[in-house]
Amino acid sequence: MRPGTIPPGIKSIAVEDVLNETAEFGLGQELTSVLISRILSENILPLAEPHSAHSVIRTRITRISDDPHTFDETETVKEYKVSLTLQFEWIATPEERELMSGTLSQWSIYYSDNYNNQLSPGDQIVREDAIEDVLGKISQDLIEKLTSDW
Repeated sequence: MRPGTIPPGIKSIAVEDVLNETAEFGLGQELTSVLISRILSENILPLAEPHSAHSVIRTRITRISDDPHTFDETETVKEYKVSLTLQFEWIATPEERELMSGTLSQWSIYYSDNYNNQLSPGDQIVREDAIEDVLGKISQDLIEKLTSDW
């Protein structure tokens, strides 16, 4: 357990399935798994089911975008930046009292197909790698935000 003061009455935490408001298939399920793994590995609080936990994390992915990031000498896109925006609430149950809420954003870089084709397989960075990276970063940011006042 992390040192500090946990809000009174909070002895367990649950992660509700992440709502995905984007067209990116499977993103909510992926982030739910990443958040649960992060909570377990960092031993934040005992993990419980939402109906029996003392607190619940509710999250929504509100935006994902891919934008050109860098260009090569022929002005062809070399790298893309994938950005993700997440809204969250940490709720004390059963009274539904808000402990914390906010918005987090995070990003990661991946290479264009053209640039990846010039690299050895071990040096390539594809979009799926960048999404995995951004989910890891945003889950870390969320845990740090939740525990920053403890």
